[in-house]
Amino acid sequence: MSPFDDYFRLLQLSCTVYHNQQVCGDWVLTEHRIGQTCFHLVTFGQCNLEVNGQQELLEAGDIVLFPRELPHRLRPARPSAAHMQQQPVTAARLPESTGLLCAEIQFEHAASTTLLDTMQDYLIIRADSTEAGDVRPVLTELLRHSLVSGPGGAVIVDRLGEVVFMLMVRQALEQTQTDVFAAYLHPVLGPALYAFHQSPDQAWTLAEIATQAHVSRASYARLFKRISGKTWNEYQRWWRMQLAWLLLMKGDSVMSTALTVGYQSEAAFSRAFKHQFSISAGEIRRRSK
Repeated sequence: MSPFDDYFRLLQLSCTVYHNQQVCGDWVLTEHRIGQTCFHLVTFGQCNLEVNGQQELLEAGDIVLFPRELPHRLRPARPSAAHMQQQPVTAARLPESTGLLCAEIQFEHAASTTLLDTMQDYLIIRADSTEAGDVRPVLTELLRHSLVSGPGGAVIVDRLGEVVFMLMVRQALEQTQTDVFAAYLHPVLGPALYAFHQSPDQAWTLAEIATQAHVSRASYARLFKRISGKTWNEYQRWWRMQLAWLLLMKGDSVMSTALTVGYQSEAAFSRAFKHQFSISAGEIRRRSK
């Protein structure tokens, strides 16, 4: 277990495949919804991706992730004068066709903005690249299930899409240097943060968290600020507010939520929550009804 696990559980993410077709001829597919987290997987054939003034050739098994979807186009790898045709991938294969599976990722929790803000505009993982790593076996299963029909098939594909997304995110975050996710991965900071995550209602002083990390208070404070970009107290307040959002969405009372995340005063908690999210705790709780 790690702070990453806690964070991913907060997000309550889900995947929905909105396009699983084969296309051929003079076709073009554009963005589904600007700002939406999504990915495109080439299930067979190849195509060109045009984004940010660049052109990338995508081949079978390649996947491109947009943390926040940008204007882009998917086109045939080679120009065609034939009219566009589109059929389910489970139908007979069209001549010179390309299979595309496109999915969007939804988040129930506002903490997703922290994740999306740290990521680059888009990420491509090639099917035959060393970077594919742990993603490749799951992509293989996703490809296999996307090409057949059967009871529960759509749900299986959606669930595999969730796993693919999390694996791609984990790979991207392993490259980060200065944010809370870099702190989660740090050999000194990570275990101490996990201890805090297990008991967020306790009054965690700098001395107590430093003891968990087996370093001095001054060393922990400097290291935490350098790696995460936050002070220890800033992170502590941030994490407690993320937990509070989840509890309120589940229907817990404002006072119960305040106590669970370490606040003895409902008023103090409500001020902190409003400062973090620019919306009242009561409003979030009402959404759960």
